[in-house]
Amino acid sequence: MDVHEVTRTLGIRPDLSVNKGVPAISGKPTTSSLWQINSKRDASSPLEDHIQELLERIAPRRKEFQSFCEKHNVILYCSVEFNNGSLEETALSARTLLLLGNLGLKLSFHAWNIPERRRRLED
Repeated sequence: MDVHEVTRTLGIRPDLSVNKGVPAISGKPTTSSLWQINSKRDASSPLEDHIQELLERIAPRRKEFQSFCEKHNVILYCSVEFNNGSLEETALSARTLLLLGNLGLKLSFHAWNIPERRRRLED
């Protein structure tokens, strides 16, 4: 998959794109292409706000995006801080879930366990 072709097909400018085989930070070639758009919301914003922003960027080209999702493995990757019980829970509304499902997006969550000492500094 050529990332420039993805951009032309979707009509959306990516925040990051890397073709397969391009050297990664490690110096080893990447094993797959990456085409990525990122939320511009503040990291402390609720997850649903980040997702809504991305859906708004996709909305004008949703038919093209939906067709692309039918042909390719497209993942909405969410990076979240591990909840140690002191943070509010993360929930997505039925409307957001429906919009994601209609596009054919898969959700993937990666939880980060931030050490207590660092967490206290950020409070």
